[in-house]
Amino acid sequence: MPLGRRNLFEDRRRAALSCVGVGAGLLLALLMAGVFGGLNRQESAYMDRNPADVVVSQEGVRTMQLSISALPPETTAAVAAVPGVAWVEPLRQMTSTVSVGDTKLVAYVFGVDGGTGAGGDGSAGAAGVAEADGAAGVAGAAGRGGPGEVVEGAPAGPGEVVLDAGGAAQLGVGVGDEVEVFGVERRVAGLSEGLTSVACTSVFLSAEDFAAGAGPGLNYVLVGSDGSSSPEVLADAVNVDVPGAKVQTAEAFSAEEAALVRDMYAELFTTMRVLGFVIALALVSLTLSSITTAKRREYGIVAALGATPGRLAAVVASQAAWAVLAATAVAVLAALGLGAVIDRSLPNIELVLGPRDVLVTLLGAVLVGIPAALVPLRSVLAVDPATAFRSR
Repeated sequence: MPLGRRNLFEDRRRAALSCVGVGAGLLLALLMAGVFGGLNRQESAYMDRNPADVVVSQEGVRTMQLSISALPPETTAAVAAVPGVAWVEPLRQMTSTVSVGDTKLVAYVFGVDGGTGAGGDGSAGAAGVAEADGAAGVAGAAGRGGPGEVVEGAPAGPGEVVLDAGGAAQLGVGVGDEVEVFGVERRVAGLSEGLTSVACTSVFLSAEDFAAGAGPGLNYVLVGSDGSSSPEVLADAVNVDVPGAKVQTAEAFSAEEAALVRDMYAELFTTMRVLGFVIALALVSLTLSSITTAKRREYGIVAALGATPGRLAAVVASQAAWAVLAATAVAVLAALGLGAVIDRSLPNIELVLGPRDVLVTLLGAVLVGIPAALVPLRSVLAVDPATAFRSR
């Protein structure tokens, strides 16, 4: 067995403690990457699952987060008249709260037209918004501006809401219970999924109920293509025919949502990841220094047998490599386990870990191992071969 690996794992208890200690630092880095990835996905989840190809908002408004968009009522009809538009749906959206008793959650509240028509009066647009497959003709909060899927219960009717399951769990409610939105008690008709984040949850109600609670108006227009042109070309056409509005592809709108999250939280999560690597650096250095001190006589024997400084350096480097690899494996397994626990116990937090996150953590751990190996390396190179022949 190579000397570096033997030195590291000969004392199994010390080796286990070292792997767990170093792994804890790497686990912090992994968790921060996973939470940040989950937050990015959560905040753009609504648009990622929406069937719209183009989104129209007030000029200068690029996202739904930290933004207030207001469009003229005639915008819906103007967009519907653009060649290449298959359907349009007016959308009301604002940040408010959903509450049960004294428990309140920040929520994105959506007022959904239900896809009943392209015109401002609800009539079908020139492109035939109410298709025969029924996708556009569902009433209440199940339209194209809705949550995408109601996983439990039914779409919302008058006086009802569809609440995301993550928010429902935090409020302790289910289908049939009452929640307060816009100061009015409303029955939870159904539950959606995947639209609750660390910051807020999502609530869907009919456009009529939204207008009754927040007043008339129009915030966004969702646009579907008839397939004759790409979303980019359609967005350009809408932009020409509907001046004074911000027109983006749904993909670009979603990317802006994710970019806003990165701008808000990237520095915090990066700092926490760096802290994890610093902890790992300190523990790897401590582990290698401890092994070097304990194995000083063995290093003296190797030096007495003619080992070159390069050979001794390779032994220390292999110890560092084995420590880093073992600790990374521990951290990845722990992160996967914690991800399953978090998914069940904290519905508003999503842990998203991909191969890239693991690779970045491994590379970071390797970079940590290089300076960590320098401290014991100086001690090893300074070992006197005569040490091998001295009494313990």
